[in-house]
Amino acid sequence: MGFQDDYVMRTISDLVRAIARLALGKNDIDYELPADEAADTELDRVYRRLKNMVDEGDINGAENYLSDELDTENKGYLEMALTFYMYLNQLSDAELYEADYSREEIVEGINSICAEYGISGFEHFVDTTMV
Repeated sequence: MGFQDDYVMRTISDLVRAIARLALGKNDIDYELPADEAADTELDRVYRRLKNMVDEGDINGAENYLSDELDTENKGYLEMALTFYMYLNQLSDAELYEADYSREEIVEGINSICAEYGISGFEHFVDTTMV
């Protein structure tokens, strides 16, 4: 991974942290699943399915599923969605390419989720020409 890729990954992480501070009052974001699936809430089940879809290489399907399941009345979904995009950001460029996905799409997804929650002003936080 080159310097530019590392820079873009860090910038995406900074974007998510800035949104977390603004919208959730948190310095960092990390939606955690319970160890026991039997204890899963509906939100946990959505996140678990998203991660499984990504691990199977269906990132685009996972993003569509996230969009379908998003509950904009519940900020827990915002935290979960941001964690989802951080999970994608940790994938290698090769993994993203194999799934026909890009870091630019990660940024677009984050901005799209924020728009659903009425959060704006971060559209130019990441220079997507570098992605």
